[in-house]
Amino acid sequence: MALDPEKAFLDYSAADCSVQFWTANAPAVQFTSLEAAVRFAKDHGGRWEEIEITVHLPREDIAFATGKVHQLIDALPGEVRKK
Repeated sequence: MALDPEKAFLDYSAADCSVQFWTANAPAVQFTSLEAAVRFAKDHGGRWEEIEITVHLPREDIAFATGKVHQLIDALPGEVRKK
């Protein structure tokens, strides 16, 4: 399924999320919105690392693996992408 970053940021603007880098001994970090989680990922090297962001919902969790996290980083609101 194709990722629509703008819709994801809107849909999960108030959802609990966690960021997990896929490296040894890296703890998961919790946030109260997808945008905050993606900004943390971006600021901590998530564009170049294996990473997962999980959105925690009442009935299910939604996990965005590395490729989708990179798409979300590229689409952060207010960010100007370099070409």
